[in-house]
Amino acid sequence: MSTFALALLIVVAFVVGQLMLLRPNPRENRLMALRAEARKLGLQPRLLAPPEWYHGERPAGGLLACYALLLGEDEKGLPYFRAERRADGTWEVRAGQPAAWAGLALPPEADALLALETRANSVSLWWTEGANPEALPALYLLLQQLRQKLQ
Repeated sequence: MSTFALALLIVVAFVVGQLMLLRPNPRENRLMALRAEARKLGLQPRLLAPPEWYHGERPAGGLLACYALLLGEDEKGLPYFRAERRADGTWEVRAGQPAAWAGLALPPEADALLALETRANSVSLWWTEGANPEALPALYLLLQQLRQKLQ
């Protein structure tokens, strides 16, 4: 084998190796599918710095996922509400009307949630993105139920 062919083979192997590194890994593929499904449902997925009330384990990369259901102009004016999941798996209303939490049916997919929060123009869930895209419709319905209770 000539020196030129050997050098060409090394360069081609290097270029192919670099291209293989650009491919998303399975975790990134799952998150992209999850966020795309959230957008289809009308949720706005964002990665944000943990809010001041969050005292849990620091997330990888320093950002938490917040999926928000934005309200229309005619629906604005929800009261502030926040319910947080404790380390033991129970929920506690930390701000707002505790009556809004009563009777709210949490789906099994809520195990991945950290908190539910409402603001004047949105209903949001803070979570670890630890579910599959198939879990999003149940979480979307949970946000809708909370919105209706607070209106």
